[in-house]
Amino acid sequence: MSWWWPFRRKERRSISFQDVWGSGGSTGLLTGVGQERALRLAPVYAATRLLSDSVASMPLKSYVGEGAARRPIVSPPIFTRPAAVGTRYDWLHRCMTSLTLRGNAYGLVVSHDVNGWPDQVEWLHPDDVHVEGNYAAVPVWYFKGRRLDPGQLFHIPAYTLPGQILGLSPIAYFATTTDTGLLAQQFGHDWFANGSTPSAVLETDREISQDTAKILKSRFKEAAEGRDVVALGLGTKYRPISVPANESQFLETIKASANQIAAIYGVPPEKIGGETGGSLTYATVEQNSIDLLTWTLRPWLARLEEALSLLRPPAEDVRFNADAMLRTDTLTRYQTHRIARVIGLSNIDELRLLEDQEPLPNGQGQDYAPLLKAAADGSEKP
Repeated sequence: MSWWWPFRRKERRSISFQDVWGSGGSTGLLTGVGQERALRLAPVYAATRLLSDSVASMPLKSYVGEGAARRPIVSPPIFTRPAAVGTRYDWLHRCMTSLTLRGNAYGLVVSHDVNGWPDQVEWLHPDDVHVEGNYAAVPVWYFKGRRLDPGQLFHIPAYTLPGQILGLSPIAYFATTTDTGLLAQQFGHDWFANGSTPSAVLETDREISQDTAKILKSRFKEAAEGRDVVALGLGTKYRPISVPANESQFLETIKASANQIAAIYGVPPEKIGGETGGSLTYATVEQNSIDLLTWTLRPWLARLEEALSLLRPPAEDVRFNADAMLRTDTLTRYQTHRIARVIGLSNIDELRLLEDQEPLPNGQGQDYAPLLKAAADGSEKP
């Protein structure tokens, strides 16, 4: 087992992510602070959290063989304890966060097993990674100014243009959308915190001097702060001013930004504070869960499966168990188990394992014979 960690050392000029895709505008959204600034926009946080949580929570397994000979194997260390700090969930979550925010995930291979395959990969901050030549057939990578040896950096791009190595960051490419949402969010805060309009008006049908007006205002504020009864006199009446927030249109702007960000990340708008085109029924809610898995998560899963398989020998295949995301009621689940048993897809012990039950004694649950065949033989009733 080998370990390596680079030291800071400046070398010749290399190309950074910012050199290729820009700094994201005057707000500096791609700086370390700017990335956190983008996450302060609720739809961005919600979209990236939804994608990262969903992918990180799925079971990940390695398989060998093809077709009928395909079978799962004991998960290698790279998928059980892939980093020195945190769990497999944390590891996948860091990877997805980097991909969704910056368009690239950079992993430093710090440990190998006895066969020379990586068994620990640490995800690096994108600002610390540079590449020499974004169009090079064989890229030369740098970490904190130090040139890395071939095979030391594990790179997953999320969205690339033909001929380029670095992925495109949604936050950089749609910086205007993010900025608009942040400005609308700040405007809403200032609207309520700073009082863009007076909170109320004290009215009287008498003509009063400026000094008298100041006295009335002071008496009212003093009584109001102590939550006491206000006695103003001079026929003075209190009239609160209620300006609908949507008159300033910042709420509509926030909703529009949420819908745009949902479109950028391919997530349902209602899950990140946006609006859908119509009302949802129970059936459509269930269908939306399937749509989320099919159209939103599946491309991310396929990208990660192909990339993570490169960390293992060619005979191994890495796959997520996407079915784990689909939750059904008890009756539907048992009906599904029944069908799997009838056609011989699963044995009883495998189905019991799905329900957190112990195997049947004496190997009784190991039979894969379809129930219909067993019933035809007279050995078992369907």
